[in-house]
Amino acid sequence: MRPRRHTAALLAALLSPGLVAAPATTVPRSDKTLVELINGTMGTLPNAMDTLSSRVPGGLRPTDDAPPQIVRSAAFITRDGYRVTAFEARGNEDGGDVPIVRFTSIQLEQKPCFGRTDAATSFHGTSSETNLPAAPAMLPNRYLVMQMPWGRLSFGSSLDSGGCIIAIVGDATNGVPTMPGPLPLPLPTTVPGMPDLRRSWPTPATPYPSQSL
Repeated sequence: MRPRRHTAALLAALLSPGLVAAPATTVPRSDKTLVELINGTMGTLPNAMDTLSSRVPGGLRPTDDAPPQIVRSAAFITRDGYRVTAFEARGNEDGGDVPIVRFTSIQLEQKPCFGRTDAATSFHGTSSETNLPAAPAMLPNRYLVMQMPWGRLSFGSSLDSGGCIIAIVGDATNGVPTMPGPLPLPLPTTVPGMPDLRRSWPTPATPYPSQSL
């Protein structure tokens, strides 16, 4: 009887929830609030790729679904609790040895909601509205676009997200309202539910030269 009791106790221990449950996945946390993160990354464009990477939890890395000059972060949470699905950046050589970033984007979850009113009170600059009525319901179709000293800062919401921002785009134009060259192509998105910014970039008042997306 004693061996049976020992076997039963061993099986009970092995099958207890504390032993069979998979360890919880820890999402990295930034030491910056969402606004501080935007100011410290997008607000410093153009910037060196490696410098920008050091300001994002876990850094920025190439992915299999994008060219090597486009890098993406893993998901993380800002100090004030906003959940960033991915921070993306596009670098150009600009004639030097170090890629220089002029275009970034943040893909943001809706809960908690960073609203259009939050964006308007947190950032100040000449603003305009851009609407893309043909965009699918889950992709950004309405942008609040602000002209900043370093370029444009755009906050996108969708039909599904309502007043919650799901895409934040920083485009360094050195303060010039329109860039002299083609718009840098953002990172292709293959994860379901994440906004594909190639189809939803806000159209400026003065169109860019035609480009193939």
